[in-house]
Amino acid sequence: MYKAIFLLAIPLFLAACGGGSSGSNPPGGGSPPTGSFPAELSGIWQDTLASGGEFTNLYTGITFNMTQGYSAQLKVMPNGEYYFAHYSQGVSSNCALVSFFDQMVGQAELSGSRLILRPRQRRLDVQNCTSPATLNLPLDPVIFDVALSNYETFLDTTVQMVLSGGPYPLKFKLLNPSPPADPAQPPQPQEFQLGTDGPYREMLGVWGHRDTQFYNPQTGAYQFPEGTGHHRFIRWLPGGYELALAYVRVNLEGVCKKDLIYFEKGNALFKITNQRDDYTYQGDVRLEATQARLIVRIRECGSEDGVQEYTLKPLTSYHRWSYTLPAGREDFMLGCHYPGHAWSPYICYTSGQGPWYNLERRQ
Repeated sequence: MYKAIFLLAIPLFLAACGGGSSGSNPPGGGSPPTGSFPAELSGIWQDTLASGGEFTNLYTGITFNMTQGYSAQLKVMPNGEYYFAHYSQGVSSNCALVSFFDQMVGQAELSGSRLILRPRQRRLDVQNCTSPATLNLPLDPVIFDVALSNYETFLDTTVQMVLSGGPYPLKFKLLNPSPPADPAQPPQPQEFQLGTDGPYREMLGVWGHRDTQFYNPQTGAYQFPEGTGHHRFIRWLPGGYELALAYVRVNLEGVCKKDLIYFEKGNALFKITNQRDDYTYQGDVRLEATQARLIVRIRECGSEDGVQEYTLKPLTSYHRWSYTLPAGREDFMLGCHYPGHAWSPYICYTSGQGPWYNLERRQ
């Protein structure tokens, strides 16, 4: 429901507001207000709550129980132009369905601990028992207190914007932050044992989980797999490696969806540190990337749908490994026991199954 409401309403609302361009004049004439919003924080911010307690709309005074929760979105361009939407739905004591859809466009200012939304147009669509209505709300500035912090997801780090003091308490997350341009290279862990061997002959070839055809290392061509969840491969080559992860629907909340593909290639150095049994060897491996790439797809987001590609700084990572010979039911495992770097979550995503993940031989 959230997706349908947001995507149908946005173009209609923006059209009614003159396209939402920064050149539109405010009501009453004069020059349009100017916004000041950090470019690195521009983009799509989202917050979703499946259900939650009593809610009072400040503009109508109506109180209801948010059995269906709410979905909120703030889209901000680098020039401060914004679109804001907040949809809430539930039941009241005298009505089986109550919903409020608050939308506005204008200029945003973020300075210190304050976010000021200066609307050019603002509309509230109300569905309340037998009296649905559309209200043009006052164009007074909407002011929030802001607290920004890093927010760790299972695959990357984004920014959380906690808003209070305004009409709605919100915890926005930035959907697609730009990757850091110069992330730190962690030192070799003290307990890591650096070897001198390239990938062993028995390991050469492709090892994978689910779809392994989503990325072509030779041409750079890619396609996102069907369905949801993660897909991956590692190709061991004489002296080196190629690895990739595809994750479809990274974010679990919000109207707009995000998918990604990560790829890196480079040099690999192995060391055998122990032999578990007659067939299984284990040790340490250093993956020294010489190329790294991130591809992000935004979808189900209207005009913001599209693909963004990033060339990343290649980094070196340190891992455990375990290999079982074919006579003992062939198996390869990569271990993520050592501290990682900025791109390590793409290499080491394990679905919460601990530091090891298994890959099956494909060719």
